[in-house]
Amino acid sequence: MEIRVRDLDSAALEDIGIVATLSQGKAPEMGAEFAFEFAATDLKMPAGLCAGRLECSSRPMQLLKMERHLKTPELLSAVNGDAVIVVAPPQTPQDERLEGLRAILVRQGQAIVLSAGAWHWIPYPLGEKSALFLVVFRSETGRDDLDYCELAEPGNIVFEGAKK
Repeated sequence: MEIRVRDLDSAALEDIGIVATLSQGKAPEMGAEFAFEFAATDLKMPAGLCAGRLECSSRPMQLLKMERHLKTPELLSAVNGDAVIVVAPPQTPQDERLEGLRAILVRQGQAIVLSAGAWHWIPYPLGEKSALFLVVFRSETGRDDLDYCELAEPGNIVFEGAKK
């Protein structure tokens, strides 16, 4: 099975989540102390959030399993490095298979919010260096809201259309 990498945009995350990155920031106007813009006005995140630092090692781009959280959306923000994140819409696996797998290229400075129940896996950094992500989700998610799917067939992530 091949999973083609796509650039990050709203269509890439349809039925999975939302893009939470400003496409182009504006600088403060002359004499102003700051400029503010919403990346997304409603992240659909519950109260009682926690944040974590996720450093992802460079490794072969082969997908063997996925995870999801049924009680919370999850924000992933690329702090340092570009990486590919494999996602799939919320669903019940059928014979250890998931429909609609997508590989999304998330560049440094970009962020996404995955909907509750959306399948995903640890980002795959481009190149030899690790990539650093800020992760935000409901407190206690690691304790009581992890669901895994070991895939029946490995997914090979390939670049076609997205630029490395």
